Amino acid sequence: MWETFATALLTFLQEWGEIAIFVIFLLEESGVPLPLPGDIALIWAGYHVASGQSLFVVVLLVVEIATLIGASTLYWLGLRGGRPLIVRYGRFLHIDESRLLRVESWVGRRALLAIFLGRIVPGFRVVTPLVSGVLQVPYRLFLPALAVGTLVNSSIWMGIGFYFGPGVIAALHGLELTTQVLISMAVLTVLALLTWQLRRTVLPSRRAAAFRAGRGRKLEAAVLAGLVATVEMAMVQIIVLAVFTELPASLPERVLRALVALSPAGFGVLPSPLTAPGAGLLFIPAGILWAIVYALWIEPRLHSHDWLKGITFSLVPTIFTWLVVFPVLGAGPLGLWLDIGQVLAASELVRHAVYGVALGLAYPVLLLARGASRLPDGRAGQICPSIAPAHPTVMIPTITGSS
Repeated sequence: MWETFATALLTFLQEWGEIAIFVIFLLEESGVPLPLPGDIALIWAGYHVASGQSLFVVVLLVVEIATLIGASTLYWLGLRGGRPLIVRYGRFLHIDESRLLRVESWVGRRALLAIFLGRIVPGFRVVTPLVSGVLQVPYRLFLPALAVGTLVNSSIWMGIGFYFGPGVIAALHGLELTTQVLISMAVLTVLALLTWQLRRTVLPSRRAAAFRAGRGRKLEAAVLAGLVATVEMAMVQIIVLAVFTELPASLPERVLRALVALSPAGFGVLPSPLTAPGAGLLFIPAGILWAIVYALWIEPRLHSHDWLKGITFSLVPTIFTWLVVFPVLGAGPLGLWLDIGQVLAASELVRHAVYGVALGLAYPVLLLARGASRLPDGRAGQICPSIAPAHPTVMIPTITGSS
């Protein structure tokens, strides 16, 4: 199955070149795990530079722009989502103020070096922006360190493709994929345990107050929850694909080949070359948009457990995909135009159910975290998005939610 993924990726890169590289890195740097790492795209790009089909400077510029957008999204998620969670719920996670301040002080003195190394050490590239946001590394320091680290990392992988050609992909992709799957499993486990711990210890006594929040706070919590749920859904997909790869079953391979064939087949409403990049660019915005719909209009009308609310709501994007997205892509209603029966429709049902459960469980926790919390002296604070605590004695600021 991974050979099919590799073939699909290389075909996508061959047809779209720098645009394909932009889409791949925008998704990966936004925290969405991909079946094949973006480093493979850079190896291919290096080979094309060696053969005169691409310009080295143009590829680097494309990767830098995609990284800037995607990594800034994760930085914002850490700052606006992760930071309030730690400030409000730190005592339940065994993270006290003094420990957090010590870490912030240490990172603050070494921010440039830490971010640079995080961008070039395998396994830490995507995590670095998120941690930088949580620890309130000033954006004016984060951005240049991100750019330089990305430049060095991209140059290394493109150099491998330049000197060794695309044949090196076969030797490297196994290690890259194993790392990708392990990271996905680790992050998914941490997110699940964190959500469970906070819901068990904090949410029951404060649930009513959380849902009395104003529309602005609900909108921001919905955006954060939608991004988290989309990333969790993508991680589950990567893990499931890895499991199927080890099973002696031909059906997953048939489904994948049918999906890969959609773009060149050109049966959809969109021109076939737009299928892959269009679907990739809309992946994250679609998850956030559905979360906003859920939070503002659907969730208040449902009365049940949060996970059941989410799974009920998941039928809405599922039906939309069945009846609108599939025909647009050329697969027909419920994907029945493909020679794989109802497997595609069933997989979308399961995929959106995972998204719905993650959304339903995360939204109340993030909604409560948006509210004002109290510092030890009884004052409410405000997160400063650009300046980290400058002295160990400064109290941790928190966000004051709008209502």
